[in-house]
Amino acid sequence: MSKAASSLSDTSWPKISIVTPSFNQGQYIEETIRSVLSQNYPNLEYIIIDGGSTDDTVSIIKKYEDGITFWVSEPDKGQSHAINKGIEKCTGEIFNWLNSDDFYMPNTLFDVARAFMEDSSFQFVSGYENHISIKGDVTLCKGTFLLNSLEQTIEMCEVTQPSTFFKLHTIQKIKGVPEDMHFIMDGEMWVKLLLQYGQQHFKKIEKVLVNFRLHENSKTVSNTVVNNFLFERSSIITDLQRFVNVPEQIIQYYITDIYKTPRIYNLGRSWQMNESLLSRRRLRIYFIKKFITDHFKRNRKEKAFWGIKQLIKDKAFDFFLLKNLLKWGFKKYDK
Repeated sequence: MSKAASSLSDTSWPKISIVTPSFNQGQYIEETIRSVLSQNYPNLEYIIIDGGSTDDTVSIIKKYEDGITFWVSEPDKGQSHAINKGIEKCTGEIFNWLNSDDFYMPNTLFDVARAFMEDSSFQFVSGYENHISIKGDVTLCKGTFLLNSLEQTIEMCEVTQPSTFFKLHTIQKIKGVPEDMHFIMDGEMWVKLLLQYGQQHFKKIEKVLVNFRLHENSKTVSNTVVNNFLFERSSIITDLQRFVNVPEQIIQYYITDIYKTPRIYNLGRSWQMNESLLSRRRLRIYFIKKFITDHFKRNRKEKAFWGIKQLIKDKAFDFFLLKNLLKWGFKKYDK
């Protein structure tokens, strides 16, 4: 057992469930598996969901199956489906998935467990990552971060998933990751979690937890349509805007002038929001205010005033509205 385990018994450590989705990554998966098992974490549940690999992946898995809780190799519908199949098997308290070309740093699971044990209210624990290029160059990535407000963090729609661990029940509550997303399914998952739990239950560990590979077959590198990430991200936020009844004129402005994306997918999600943390009205007003501010910056005062009228319709009477009414008045009569 690792020295990191200290004197605590096996069951004193919270059970951690790790899922590895895999398909034809035989050249990397052994290092992935070894990085999990060599943690020597005493309360580990390790699940591998392989999509029916035709390389040497299965033989490598069998080599380590004594340390693997469950594994299967069969055709699936892709990475998101494999992750969800793994989640269905999980029984732990803490969860994350580790792709079959990435690998953990020593003692990562102990560091994560300790962080969750510090405060039972923590729902998310995140650390840093090493990004390893095709040439072997290593770049430090500080991972998931939060912005000043919950609305801003939601709009950013970005989680550095490999180095961010979650309470399993939070993932189960939102029913895993969306299987119709192939590039930013973790981003939509993160938005759903933020809508449910806010960002106050987040703990940052200032340590590198995982090594993230960038290679020819990884989505981050090999994606021939680079904008697929942008298309999916824009579609998520656009869908959320429609759900909270942001005026369509503002949504179209986001698509054409802010996101600048020619393709938006019609998702039609039924977003679940914890109204005590963030109401539909508050999120709608956030997007309207951003629209107004942006148009004033671009000296488009008539469009800004149109946005102001939307706030008045929403009875959003506050200092922002007063300030921008005065600004519009001064600009209107400014010669």
